[in-house]
Amino acid sequence: MAKTSVEAPDQLKYEPRSELVIYPFEGEQYLAHKVNVTFLSDEPGNWFVYVDAHTGEVIDQFNALHPLEEYKMEDHTGVGTGVHGELRGDLHMSRVKADGDSTHFMLADHSHEGLEGILTYDYKTGELVTNNSAAFNSEEDAPGVDAHYNSEQVYDYYKEEHDRNSLDDEGMAIVSYVNFGNNYNNAFWNGRNMTYGNGDGDFMVPLSAGLDVAAHEMTHGVISNTANLVYRGQSGALNESFADIFGAIIDDENWELGEDIMGPGAVEDGRTALRSLSDPSKFPVNEAYVPYGNGDGMYPSHMDEFYDLPWYLDNGGVHINSSIINHAAYLTAQEIGREALGNIYYRALVHYLTPNSNFQEARQVIVQSAIDLYGEGSEEAQATASGFDQVGINEE
Repeated sequence: MAKTSVEAPDQLKYEPRSELVIYPFEGEQYLAHKVNVTFLSDEPGNWFVYVDAHTGEVIDQFNALHPLEEYKMEDHTGVGTGVHGELRGDLHMSRVKADGDSTHFMLADHSHEGLEGILTYDYKTGELVTNNSAAFNSEEDAPGVDAHYNSEQVYDYYKEEHDRNSLDDEGMAIVSYVNFGNNYNNAFWNGRNMTYGNGDGDFMVPLSAGLDVAAHEMTHGVISNTANLVYRGQSGALNESFADIFGAIIDDENWELGEDIMGPGAVEDGRTALRSLSDPSKFPVNEAYVPYGNGDGMYPSHMDEFYDLPWYLDNGGVHINSSIINHAAYLTAQEIGREALGNIYYRALVHYLTPNSNFQEARQVIVQSAIDLYGEGSEEAQATASGFDQVGINEE
């Protein structure tokens, strides 16, 4: 009923979501199915349809698309200030002429041919991050500035290094939400967009501040549209590892992940990053995970330290055992550099890995990718195999 009422296409990219609610409408209270129908077509929509749970009749509906075409928009280049005070020059945005003579600026980048846009929203308002000038320099703007700037950096990497047009390689919009939750110490890819919490100010600062965090979350989008590694056990650890590895490749200052989002309390306690690819064991795991490892309670860097976690803890160790693959990649990169590492791992992700691949299969196809690109017996192929050998994932 919901799809028919909004004339949605027969084939939808996203399955409609539904929840049962009490819906007040025109003085009455209805038990209703609140259905969200999202689609792209000549008349795109992000419809919310309320269907009477008793009669099946549509009570109410509205389109929450926030269509940009309602405005006269022009590409514009401005500046912004990030969470740590960095000046973000050449910040691509849109100049918008609203009703009357007022002009304002939105973090909506439509400057890339073949890309639907890089769009940064404030989660609390549901609207694009907007300012009255092209200088987004207030403290309130900072999370949005970093998310927008970092999204373009990650897009550029995949486009320039791998000729990949956005996360799906078909130019899908790169959408970020900032200011999620209250004191929320996390960021995530939800299958459609990136969402960043602002942290609690002590353990974490706004998570959009980290280029490697943005690269990590956006790489989850790439993974979803390629190997689509199942998010539990070893396949899930590979999913997390590839996100970490490309995070460290794109943010090439070091081999740590999340160093720019750690708050003063965390740093004082010695937690200067979330994870380390170069030295995984410098950081402890959650106390609940310790009994399932070798007893030292640190992130593993070798299969001898593998955590045999049950599914209900971290989906079987997706954020823990990933550090073994991370370390293998780091060791390989010490021999051949970040660029070749990225080429090899990207090829394996796009052409070889499957949803249920495990560590042993990953070694096989990643080494094969190095051979494909650089030749059997090449320095790159040998370094790739050596990285896995050193972490105990040996050739069968």
